[in-house]
Amino acid sequence: MTSRGRVKQLEKIHAEISAGGSCFTTRALKKYLGYEVNTDMLPSSVYFSDFLDGFQGEITRLQDQEEYLKYQINQYKVKKRMHLAKYDEEVATSSLTEKIMKDSKLSLIIEEARELPAMNTNNTADPFFSVKCDEKVIFQSPMISDTADPVWSSRLVIPVSNKNHLIEVEVWDDERHPEFIGSFILDLETFEDQQVHCRWYDLEGPEGISNGEVKVVGQWLYNLVTFHQMYIDKYEHLINVNEKSLLQVTEQINKLYSLDGKELLIAWLSPPPPPVTAKSRRSQHFLSVPPSKNNSVIGSPRNSPKSRYAKPAAFSNFLANKDFDKIRYESPLGHSSQKPSHVSLDYFAIGMFISSRLKAKK
Repeated sequence: MTSRGRVKQLEKIHAEISAGGSCFTTRALKKYLGYEVNTDMLPSSVYFSDFLDGFQGEITRLQDQEEYLKYQINQYKVKKRMHLAKYDEEVATSSLTEKIMKDSKLSLIIEEARELPAMNTNNTADPFFSVKCDEKVIFQSPMISDTADPVWSSRLVIPVSNKNHLIEVEVWDDERHPEFIGSFILDLETFEDQQVHCRWYDLEGPEGISNGEVKVVGQWLYNLVTFHQMYIDKYEHLINVNEKSLLQVTEQINKLYSLDGKELLIAWLSPPPPPVTAKSRRSQHFLSVPPSKNNSVIGSPRNSPKSRYAKPAAFSNFLANKDFDKIRYESPLGHSSQKPSHVSLDYFAIGMFISSRLKAKK
């Protein structure tokens, strides 16, 4: 239907509802249709200009949504192709035994701490932290003076040969005369799904009291084959979900351009449900953290529950199996319709891993 033809059609409908008057009420609209409809988007008295603007606004909204879904689908396809290429590269360049635990490293960013106890006379502290692996200090941060909320943003990479390493972060006050503030354990099982995790950890001070929190971003990559396979499945699922939503939106636009009379009104007043889209990578950025201590995702591993993230069976079986050469992996092309349990920062993850490998080569 042409633009002029659509205006003529709307004029006819408006005249029928208003019984030839200049406007109609929502009550008259419901009587015309013969049943209750959602009229929240309409004013109490609807003139033709309002009627026309309402239809055009709905079409514009649906067209914008259609373009956004097309963009999202294209982005997911690009990411899927990237992981497929990386998957094929990993399979082709190394044997199964070489791929497992090859260059296995735990990449950490100790971002910041908050609500540290007053260690100075001005109710602040001079905090720094150290990281221990199997009781050996492998990293120490610079000291930040006169603050109870230090921001370190310190990066480190820990070689990992198995999941039984004891990794502990200790926070101290004043490196000239160190005074212990608190510590926490980094449980490798938290990172066994190979995704990027962000946590606020409780600092357990002397006598078990809580002495603030520390924010940690971490990822353990030990098998790039399963890592890329996981994201191939994830993006295949997202493509399918968004394509279904796109089909719904396109059908609704076609209705608003082609239907007549009551069917056209019903299509306008009964828009399709909003598309079910995954959270964007921006909303999953590691700065998206709980705003308060009471809403922390996880506290000290000594007195808090295990990770809330689902642990895929493939990873659990891998870690429990010491005979690495007997492990089998399913093809990433065998897509599962199950929705991924967790969305993470894949580009950030890959960047961390590649950076660590480049540094190792230098």
